[in-house]
Amino acid sequence: MWELMAIPVLTSAAALWFGRNTSSEEHRIVQQTFEHYHIHVKDGKNNRYPQLVREYKSTKRIKLIYRTPLALEEKTLRTLQQILSVTLDQEVNVSFKKWLIIEISKHKMPSYVSYQDVPSRKGWMVPLGKNRQGWHFHHFDHTPHTTISGTTRFGKTVMMKVMMTYLIEHHPWDAQFVIIDLKGGLEFDRYQNLQQVKRIASNPIEALYALKQVQKDMKERMDRFKRQGWSNIVDTPLSQRLFVLIDEAAQLSPEKFMEKEEKKTLAQCQSILSEIARLGGALGVRLVYGTQYPTSNVLNGSIKQNADLKVSFRLGSDYASKVALDAYGAETLPSDIKGRALIKTHEVKEVQVPYLNHEEMWKRIGGYEIAKQTVMPNETGEDYVRLG
Repeated sequence: MWELMAIPVLTSAAALWFGRNTSSEEHRIVQQTFEHYHIHVKDGKNNRYPQLVREYKSTKRIKLIYRTPLALEEKTLRTLQQILSVTLDQEVNVSFKKWLIIEISKHKMPSYVSYQDVPSRKGWMVPLGKNRQGWHFHHFDHTPHTTISGTTRFGKTVMMKVMMTYLIEHHPWDAQFVIIDLKGGLEFDRYQNLQQVKRIASNPIEALYALKQVQKDMKERMDRFKRQGWSNIVDTPLSQRLFVLIDEAAQLSPEKFMEKEEKKTLAQCQSILSEIARLGGALGVRLVYGTQYPTSNVLNGSIKQNADLKVSFRLGSDYASKVALDAYGAETLPSDIKGRALIKTHEVKEVQVPYLNHEEMWKRIGGYEIAKQTVMPNETGEDYVRLG
């Protein structure tokens, strides 16, 4: 026999309790779904299905709370959520926190959000997206590093540009960027003369050179922190933050067929990136690490463990979703909606990432363009000067 525990009530005065024997249409459909997809536990000859213990309704949502004999697997929760969303033609969120909780929203998830509609926020914050609960932001001083995964053309690079634009607009004198654009520089090279951009690399040799400069900068910062008795930049008077953006990190992963020198270059890149992930946060260095197809080789343990914010657009398999988010779900994101993503810190949320094209981006930050001389390595790794 199951023991019923006390469940906190909603704080909204509009919420109503319908009791465990409710005959609402939503509960009936959920119960049919349990039965049709065999979401139950065998008890001898009987099937024990999740049992409704509370139902709340408000003007914005319906919340069904079920007691289950055993917790449901994460993959089952995501599948159940997908089935109910289609069946009810509503936005549905399914979660398990001691109880099986099914929330049915009466508001649709937006399928398009413009960067022009993003509200302003103070601090080292960037917009992640909007859903039926409203806007969601990320604070880089609270969580320094993030990974962004997703199949090509679904919004990964756009999200990086949204972050970059928002940071420059809100911190024009303090935001600095080192950008490693391993799509041959096609996405970010046009921004090389912005005063906030310290360096853009477009191939592994340039990437190693750029990362060595970041490593050198970190060493200088660490020495200064030791002299001043500082342990974290958020507790210092220093206002600048350095953002290292990696677009298509898979290009920095050594492969068996590569020549020895190429493998060595990529291994050095991976080593420095791991160092940034481990030590950079306290020193004011923030890593944004993007890849199309996450694997354990591309998304190494040090980077993944130190990037507490994980973002994923649509991925092709549940395995890739598990690597990217430590959760299933990215494989079930809609294939016909660009910019739809899952964000995860302590829980997974689905959002629509704001869209920003180059014209709008340049209109906002192009005024910071200056003439530059950029030192970059040639094919032998030696310095040469590239005029901006």
